[in-house]
Amino acid sequence: MNDTNRATNRILILVIGMITLAVGAGSILLGIAGPVRSGWRRAAPDVSQQIADTFAAATIPGTSSSWLSVAGVAVLIVLVVLLIVFILRQGNGRTRHLLRSEPGEHGGVAIDAAFAEQSLQNFLDTKSELVASHVSTYQVRNTPVLKVVVTCRRGVSPKDVGDVIDSSLASLDHLLGQHLSTFVQISGGFRARMTKSTRLQ
Repeated sequence: MNDTNRATNRILILVIGMITLAVGAGSILLGIAGPVRSGWRRAAPDVSQQIADTFAAATIPGTSSSWLSVAGVAVLIVLVVLLIVFILRQGNGRTRHLLRSEPGEHGGVAIDAAFAEQSLQNFLDTKSELVASHVSTYQVRNTPVLKVVVTCRRGVSPKDVGDVIDSSLASLDHLLGQHLSTFVQISGGFRARMTKSTRLQ
C-alpha cells in the first residue's frame, strides 16, 4: 500500500541475501575446511598479483591512479545514491485527500482523508469483537485507497467482521455519494488465523 516498487524491493533483498550468503559460506569454509584453506593460501598470491597487474595496465597517463579504481569509486557512489533514493521511497504513498473534484466556475470540492479515517475508526472502536483496528489512506496508481486493518478477538468469525466492515463502508459510500476503493485486512484469533482474509473492493 505504498509507492515502493515491490519487484525492485524483492530483487534487492535477494541480491543482498545471496551475496551475504556467499561471503558467509566462504568464510566458514576457510575456517573449518583444511583443503579449502590450503588451496586459498596457495592461490592467494597469484590472485593478488593478477589483480595488481590488471590495475597497473589501466593506469591513467601522468598519474599513479588506475581507471579501474576511478570506475570502482564511481560505481560505489551511484550505488549509494540509489540506496538513499530507495530508502527515502520506503513507506511513501500516504495521501491527505480522499476525494477531489475538478475546479469549476464556483470552485472545487476536496474531502480530507482524515474524515473517512476518523469516521471508520470511531465506528470500529465501538465493536467489542475487535482487539485493534487502524484506518489509513494511500495513493495507489493515482487513486486514493482506504486501508482498513482489524484484529479479531479469539473465536470471532472473520466473515462476520467483514460483513460489519462492508456495511460501514457502504454507509460511507452513500454519505459521500461515491464508491471508495478499499483494502480490508482481517487477522487475529484462532478462527481468523485459520481463515485469514484480505479483500480489495
